[in-house]
Amino acid sequence: MAKNLIAHLFAFVAVTSLCIYFKIHYAFADLKSFTDVLLNVSGAVFTLMGIWIAFLYPNALSRIVDPNRIAVADFSESLNESKRLSAIVGSVLKSAAVVLAIMTMTLSKVILSNIDWVIVNADLIKQIAFGISTSLFLIQAEAVIGVIFANVMFLNDLHTKRADKQVENDY
Repeated sequence: MAKNLIAHLFAFVAVTSLCIYFKIHYAFADLKSFTDVLLNVSGAVFTLMGIWIAFLYPNALSRIVDPNRIAVADFSESLNESKRLSAIVGSVLKSAAVVLAIMTMTLSKVILSNIDWVIVNADLIKQIAFGISTSLFLIQAEAVIGVIFANVMFLNDLHTKRADKQVENDY
């Protein structure tokens, strides 16, 4: 996790530095469109993976709602189950972090847009915002890849169980 955070910080610094060095200019409306797409993808991942958790792991969901009600979900049957749940929850958390960051950026724009220092340094701030948005894209891309990974693992398990059941029925 710390390694992942350092990689994202490095990506942010690298992209922001490149934007500043090459004096990248863009319309704020374009960045707004991009962050809207990120919000939509984050919302979709958050919603779909929440449904997955509720459907596939009701014990884990019950544990979240009432920590005293049920013991920790049992994954002793398969390590794949815990890996899948980890990928799903990781995707949900990353998507939630992206939503929170975009909300913070939007609020910051509203609050800071009329401050003299911000007006004078608008190009620098836009380049930093581009770096942040690029970092958020990378985080959201990881979340989507986590969703794909969890679904591939699910399909593999499904095919394996079906094949085992078919072999069992043949005897």
